[in-house]
Amino acid sequence: MSNPHLISDEDLHAYIDGALSEERALLVRKVLAENAALAERAALFEADKAMFKTVYGPLAERPLPPEWTLRVRRQERPRMNWRLASAIAATLAVLAGSPLVWRYAAVPASADVVDVALDARAGALAQTQHIPTGPKPDSYDAALRQTIASNVHIPDLSRMGYRLAGLQLYDKAAEILYRGPQNQLFSLYVRRSDGSARFDQFARRGLRVCIWQDDQITTVMAGDVSAAAMQRLATLSYTGLTS
Repeated sequence: MSNPHLISDEDLHAYIDGALSEERALLVRKVLAENAALAERAALFEADKAMFKTVYGPLAERPLPPEWTLRVRRQERPRMNWRLASAIAATLAVLAGSPLVWRYAAVPASADVVDVALDARAGALAQTQHIPTGPKPDSYDAALRQTIASNVHIPDLSRMGYRLAGLQLYDKAAEILYRGPQNQLFSLYVRRSDGSARFDQFARRGLRVCIWQDDQITTVMAGDVSAAAMQRLATLSYTGLTS
């Protein structure tokens, strides 16, 4: 069924948050009862919100680290944990229903890891090992950690309908491959970070691309998906990698 009342994603997020007027909320509720696809989308948004609260909610209750308090008193600028900062910034954007557009210290295009990642996706890089899907997916975590030299995990994207399709290993980098509901390819290229933080989403080579980089790892996600779908896939991917 179509969306005759033009209920936007912003309406759905506001409805979930209880921020709509009573009249608008009644309209949204009526449309959701008649539109199964829209109701499923609202359910996914609500599930995402619950997940983010579970993952990041405890952060609000944590006291400031003593060394931060000491530096503030000394009028020193504390060093930010950019992994935490980038995760919180992107999570707040998702919870607000806004596109993820936060960026910090972007790497110059001439040294862009995105092109390397897309070359890997296209099969233009020589891989050292290919690990296909099998009955023991836990073995992927060990191979990934050894290659990246970081405590990372294979993300579970099944809630978005994506199944693990394989793991490609390169020199100090890895590519995690997934297949979507229509067998579309979604790839995660992961390697050690140069220490700077970066988040961006854009189109390149006919694909939707998201780069999420913290002080430890760089992740480049690519697929033939919408910006909204990439927003959700990127958050699930990054959370799964680093949790």
